[in-house]
Amino acid sequence: MTVDIVQSLILGIVQGITEWLPISSSGHLALTQLLLNIHVPIFFDLILHIGTLAGLMGFYRTDLLMIFRSVFYSRSMSLQAVKEYRKLLMLIIIGTIPTAIIAFALKSFFEFSFYDFFLLSLGFLISGIFIYITKYFKKGSRDINNIDAILIGIAQGFSVFSSISRSGITISLGMIRQIDHTQLVRFSFLLSIPAILGGSVFDFVLMDSTQLSAIGEIPFSSYIVGFLSSAIVGYLTIKLLINIINRGKLYYFAYYCLGLAAILLIYSFIMV
Repeated sequence: MTVDIVQSLILGIVQGITEWLPISSSGHLALTQLLLNIHVPIFFDLILHIGTLAGLMGFYRTDLLMIFRSVFYSRSMSLQAVKEYRKLLMLIIIGTIPTAIIAFALKSFFEFSFYDFFLLSLGFLISGIFIYITKYFKKGSRDINNIDAILIGIAQGFSVFSSISRSGITISLGMIRQIDHTQLVRFSFLLSIPAILGGSVFDFVLMDSTQLSAIGEIPFSSYIVGFLSSAIVGYLTIKLLINIINRGKLYYFAYYCLGLAAILLIYSFIMV
């Protein structure tokens, strides 16, 4: 089915807002497609995710550059900076391993959750509970360690389930473990880069002939609009979320997730 410019703009905005806010982008994309009565090809969904990834990499461009320089021990960096960013890279690698194992092992099972209102409600319920729990924890001050990276990586792996928020579950877990908010948010977002890139490549490689032929059914202009809107809105959303976390108001999103879970649960029983 084709996707016009207006629909691609709506999907791009939804992706940009929900990818980084703790309310699940995949769940909202699935829900938006159900409401618009469209089913976009996998490739279009990948374009939207690459768009938000571009916005993220633009936001953290300095950290990414410093990580790259630390690998080759740039003379423009102090020894302390080299050690700091090499440690950050190692933590990202450690966190990526459990994410990849869980995502690949459960991907086919979790795919069923994208088009079922009951399963969508279950994912939003899980996200809402995790996020709400952060209300009862004071602001942490601890540095991230290897165990934290593994646990956050495991949490990110389970966000393959359509309506479990990646940022919501990883950041909430880090807050519960009393990790410094600045380190936590940066780590959570940077950890998503290999996950999104790896998942996108994996999905593209596994596309069958039908899915590949569907790429040409969507106008090139729709791809451009979807990419740009998700990138720009995603970039702005990261700034918004950091501000909300610094104010200690992350748990506000729990009410939204829990409310949406209730609505979808009721709707799923009505539709039976």
